[in-house]
Amino acid sequence: MSETQAAAPTPASLRPLILVLGACGFASTFTMRILDPLVPTLATEFDRTIPQVAAVATAFSFAYAVGQPFLGPIADSVGKLRTISVCLGLLALLSVVAAFSASFDILTVVRASTGIVAGGVIPVAMAAIGDRAPMAERQIMLGRFLVLMIVGQMAGAACSGIIAEHFGWRGVFVMAGAMAAIAALLVVLVLKPRKNAERAPLSFKGALANYAAVFANPRTKLLYALVITEGSLIFGMPPYVAAILKERSEIGPSLAGLVIAGTGLGGIIYGLLTRILVERLGPARMTITGGLLMAIGYGLFALPFLPWWSAIGFFVLNGFGFFLMHGTFQAQATELAPTARGSAVALFACSLFLGHAIGPVVMGLALHLLGPTGAILLFALGIGLLGLVTPRILPLAGSRT
Repeated sequence: MSETQAAAPTPASLRPLILVLGACGFASTFTMRILDPLVPTLATEFDRTIPQVAAVATAFSFAYAVGQPFLGPIADSVGKLRTISVCLGLLALLSVVAAFSASFDILTVVRASTGIVAGGVIPVAMAAIGDRAPMAERQIMLGRFLVLMIVGQMAGAACSGIIAEHFGWRGVFVMAGAMAAIAALLVVLVLKPRKNAERAPLSFKGALANYAAVFANPRTKLLYALVITEGSLIFGMPPYVAAILKERSEIGPSLAGLVIAGTGLGGIIYGLLTRILVERLGPARMTITGGLLMAIGYGLFALPFLPWWSAIGFFVLNGFGFFLMHGTFQAQATELAPTARGSAVALFACSLFLGHAIGPVVMGLALHLLGPTGAILLFALGIGLLGLVTPRILPLAGSRT
């Protein structure tokens, strides 16, 4: 009996899976977002410009995306839990190495390497949940997983600035490494691979067959294109938030981290309300509402005369809107190719992180040409249009419209 064909476990048996994988997501997203509040600090430390330091986020995201086509088939062949635990162990090691970086170039290379192994955690965890939860419950299960994952994102943004101000920026990476190591240990001790699961041996031919199955679905290319666009519009902003707020209000990395962490709080609200949102709105209305809420959040952040602390609320709104849209995309991705779910979700993550990588470059260019207010408004317009257009061009499974 294959991993995808096994009978769905009971809700009680799913609980430890969600909790432990949520801890893995926490560790991964903590590592992912710790650099954003530190951009001005690292620019001073290494005598670099803000765009140069922000480009480190691009290196991480691009490496995360590039690793996905390889990590997906590996997870399908050697097992998803084993892949997660090994990647978390490497994530812990590389985070500690980053803490001892002697130069900006070394830090950039280490962060890029970190992006590759970080890519073997959240997408693979999503695929593992997809293997075990039926489609009717899947977005709800993913929403609960996201709650824990997003706490990590919020903690990474909020805590990195505070830790840096008291213990230096290197201490931030040591903390990230410790969290990854603990999560890896939890996977090994608590979770067990599914019994009687049959996995094809890892091979180039098998990987191509998996990806052929993914792209046999006519919805695949359009979904991935939408996710690249979404990632660009949402994740182009965070590397510049600290610099924008410093220029506006002269606040430091700890307060900038609180603003960025608002996105995570919005995600937690989404995770707690997922069942109600799925049942009351349905996928199509969720993407429309999410896009409009993100547009409003960014539009308000574009106003330079508002006090810095008001941006926390704007990013909470933005985060809630993002997960309304992205949670819908995630659930759709898990159903593209049930027999190659690890590969399908890996390419989904590849698309998202290509957007991660493209976004800061586009935002940097927009800031140069339009200034902060014009650049932010441009992104607000783009994400609002994406929300409105998505249900009109992409059939959404389970849609009520």
